[in-house]
Amino acid sequence: MKKKEMWQNRNVLITGATGFVGSYLVKWLLGRKARIKIVTKDNLRNLKVLEDQIAVVHGNITDPGSLQDVMKDVDVVFHLAAISNVNYAIAHPRETFQTNATGTLNLLEEARKNGIDKFVYISSSHLYGVPQYLPIDEKHQINPREPYAASKAAAEMLVNTYALNYGLRSTTIRPFNMYGAGQSEEFIIPSIIKQAFEKEIIELGNLTPTRDLLYISDAIEGMLTIAEHGDGTYNLGSGSETSMKELVETIINIINPSKKYVSIESRRRSNTVDIPRMCADVSRLKKLGWSPSVGLKEGLMRTIGLVYQNNCA
Repeated sequence: MKKKEMWQNRNVLITGATGFVGSYLVKWLLGRKARIKIVTKDNLRNLKVLEDQIAVVHGNITDPGSLQDVMKDVDVVFHLAAISNVNYAIAHPRETFQTNATGTLNLLEEARKNGIDKFVYISSSHLYGVPQYLPIDEKHQINPREPYAASKAAAEMLVNTYALNYGLRSTTIRPFNMYGAGQSEEFIIPSIIKQAFEKEIIELGNLTPTRDLLYISDAIEGMLTIAEHGDGTYNLGSGSETSMKELVETIINIINPSKKYVSIESRRRSNTVDIPRMCADVSRLKKLGWSPSVGLKEGLMRTIGLVYQNNCA
């Protein structure tokens, strides 16, 4: 069966659908003729133009009462809703656990009651903490170092226990750094792009850390591949390391090679959540038939082009 046909007329529930990754996932699945239902406590934001193509449930994953009957006739759940800003989570640990862990528990209960086909949980590579080896495979021990990572680890354990105790078919995805047009400026790539358009000198923190950067189209294809064929836990990344220095220089060369950048002491963090290097081992996911197709320069060119178009619109 072709990939597009696999989703045709399937009933899919998505939490966190109005966010950066969730909105792309909605559009991808609509393109594959899936029937989409979303749960949101916010306005539709960038899904407003799709309002007549999706079913909208105004609810809150922390409120079990607002989730009653939300999974009736649902085949697959993609659970992306979470507090994902690390600094916010450090300042608000109780709210973070209530949303990320208890919210996941509430959804799992509804999934169990309704006998859905599959529960796809979007976790985080933050669980690994400072890597003991690179690239990081799924067998690497988890070592959460802040409330966000700890709450995602707790949610993962809940997903696993529901699979073991209630036979709920599930899979967990641990994304590394995803990027693309529409991402919040609190993240590194849109922050650099914004500065490159607006400032003479781009201000950054430490230039030596590395990250595994995956373009959004490859990320969504990876999520769909895992949802279709995967069981257990999967890393989702490019399998390549990019330093902050290399990243900013690539962006500058695309936008304006004459731009300068500087490492600012006040922007350098030297606390326990700093992670010096990150790189995913994605060999397990590749065995399902997926591999990234968009390189870093091409992905940045696409992102910058769309940002420029939106700013000029």
